[in-house]
Amino acid sequence: MPRSLGGVARILLCCSCSLAGLPGFQVARASAQEPSAVPGGVRDRVDELLARGIQSRDAGRDAEALELYRQASALEPDNARVQAHLGATYHALGRWVSAHTYLSRALEQREDAYIQRHRAELEQALATVGAHLGFLEVYGAPDGAEALINGQLVATLPMAGPVPVVVGAYQLEVRFQGHYTLGRPITVSPRALTREEVQLTPQRAGGVASERGAQPAPAALEHRESGGDAHWLPWVLGGLSAAATATSLVAWQQREYHAERWNDDAACLDVGVSREERCGEELERGQRAETVLWVSGVAAGVFAAGAIMTAILYSDDEPEQVTAFRCAPGLGGAQCFGSF
Repeated sequence: MPRSLGGVARILLCCSCSLAGLPGFQVARASAQEPSAVPGGVRDRVDELLARGIQSRDAGRDAEALELYRQASALEPDNARVQAHLGATYHALGRWVSAHTYLSRALEQREDAYIQRHRAELEQALATVGAHLGFLEVYGAPDGAEALINGQLVATLPMAGPVPVVVGAYQLEVRFQGHYTLGRPITVSPRALTREEVQLTPQRAGGVASERGAQPAPAALEHRESGGDAHWLPWVLGGLSAAATATSLVAWQQREYHAERWNDDAACLDVGVSREERCGEELERGQRAETVLWVSGVAAGVFAAGAIMTAILYSDDEPEQVTAFRCAPGLGGAQCFGSF
């Protein structure tokens, strides 16, 4: 238990367990249990483990204490004192779900003398733990489907009731063999119930599922069920290729124009003036146009290749595939041809 919570609750818990050897405590404990329910040797062993756990916690060795309390719980799973100490130690380690589980179980034993004496402290600890938890309930079909958050199994449908989950954002996944997996993001808020309805879709004939029911990823499922929503991609790439080709043609025309001006002796040569001095600007413009020509030409080729490949990949009908595609300069632009 963190020192901020350790206060009164921890003192009372530790002191009461330290009294395990006194007759008065033995009488109080016996009144909370059936004398024949647990053999005396087992009770003594549980008392010993609790005492050692308290010593470990006093020394700051919470993980060591947790292991001792677990051993005691294996001997007496319904022992209220053991459940209270387990809940307090899980709280100290920041393991909120387990802390909530054991503190709740301890408080359910209303007739136990130990719980009656320390109910206020235990309820305060449970309230502090509750600030770190929300509750998740998944309902729907089919029965037997596994509900996981961030890859960890939390329940199997149908759920008996909501389960505690540490506050935060998660990826919910629900899977069942022979069905497509459902995945969606969820957010669990403090002390709030998050309810998610699911309805898994059976796989089509010939679908393959693993033995554990792993299904296609949500993105793949979305594409499969959409009937090929990305069929627009070849047209976009083809349009980009055409635009790049047109840019190349304009750049080629500009290059030829400036080259012609540069080579015009009447315009660029004069007595005492060099061609560079007279028409250097024409040379620079022509070189820039030539650079644009090469860049846009390469881009046109890349986009054209992409259009062809995506047209093949996203084609619904196998016989209808692109077999040829080419572009050539035309009057005032580019002309592209394709055979399908």
